[in-house]
Amino acid sequence: MTTAFAHLRLGDPDTYAKAMPYETFARLRREAPVAWIDEPARPEHGVEAGPGFWAVTRHADVDAVSRDQATFSSWRGTTFLHDPKPHEVPLLRQMMLNMDPPEHTNLRRIVSRVFTPRAVAELVDSIEGYAATIVDRIAPNGEADFVEQVAAEMPLLVLADVLGIPGSDRHLLFDWTNRLIGYDDPEFGGDEKQFRSAFAEMFAYAAEETEKKRATPGDDVWSRIVNAEVDGERLTPGELDRFFQLLVVAGNETTRNHLTGGLYALSLHPDQWARLRRDPDLLPRALDEVLRWWPPVIQFRRTATKDTTLAGQPIAEGDKVVIFYASANRDETVFDDPDRFDIDRDPNPHLSFGIGPHFCLGATLAKLEARVMLTELFRRLPDLEVAGSPERLRSNFINGIRHLPVRFTPQRDQ
Repeated sequence: MTTAFAHLRLGDPDTYAKAMPYETFARLRREAPVAWIDEPARPEHGVEAGPGFWAVTRHADVDAVSRDQATFSSWRGTTFLHDPKPHEVPLLRQMMLNMDPPEHTNLRRIVSRVFTPRAVAELVDSIEGYAATIVDRIAPNGEADFVEQVAAEMPLLVLADVLGIPGSDRHLLFDWTNRLIGYDDPEFGGDEKQFRSAFAEMFAYAAEETEKKRATPGDDVWSRIVNAEVDGERLTPGELDRFFQLLVVAGNETTRNHLTGGLYALSLHPDQWARLRRDPDLLPRALDEVLRWWPPVIQFRRTATKDTTLAGQPIAEGDKVVIFYASANRDETVFDDPDRFDIDRDPNPHLSFGIGPHFCLGATLAKLEARVMLTELFRRLPDLEVAGSPERLRSNFINGIRHLPVRFTPQRDQ
């Protein structure tokens, strides 16, 4: 399909390697809020040409697509921008992320009670303890890689508790996530063998944990999942594999990038950082602004189940429809001065956790982890500052930073 915007490489990870293309998104919102984008081959990366997709960039349209699972399916083509290979589709459809109601509703019900505000509030003490431990480890050194030593550690420690696995195994989760999410990044991925071995290792670990939790169930989320019944039957081994994958990746990757993005955003706005240091009670609203300004997830894909129209643009059954949260969060019709980072912004209806049936289950937990971790850093390392440029993740899916150096006055006596 030939259109004025078809040449834009919004599906190419290189587009996001140095910065988010906010100027391109702004132009699309003005001129073609539902725009056709070609998917040319990238032989240098072993990527074949794709069929193309509709890029949805306005807040109202991203919201509408997210809520209408009957028309815009997560199951039909999965939620990944690039089309999976035909033999992979049935496996991917076992993941809750790639389901539509009622199957999605049934599985979500199994774990939703673990992530209610009341249930998350019970984790406050342990999260505060982890924050203190993380700062204890870096405080004497005067410097750290914020991503690996702080932002990754917090969600991994909490995730181990939530899954009911040993905290010492958290680095396995970190490694698997990097190899899967970082497939397009030369530091973590690019190796098909390593990519596939990450799945094999993760699923073998999940099978061992399933056997343990069925023999001796606990109060953790994995015990709940492996012993639950859907329509009178337990989940199959394949369904459990994909459930474990989703929890491992979503449970640490997005929080890691929320924390890192938050610190980096504040480093670019020292006046607002100074206010937060003086008054950490401002953090909840500030972290919502971080989510808007630095969304951890760039986009998700849906597939049209029938001929339809979106924002006046005809869309054919079977077309890919990609909703860009990073663009919706800068929509001028919703947010005043949207490119400005403002910790006082209220209201702030960002879409970084999604909206509708697939709204992020762990949103409350992610916010709590970020608030507690940053509060501890402000208290213990008051002069902490970013000491170099961030190294961005090469990805069209995750708005990530691989490394972010920080420095501070060493603290040896706490």
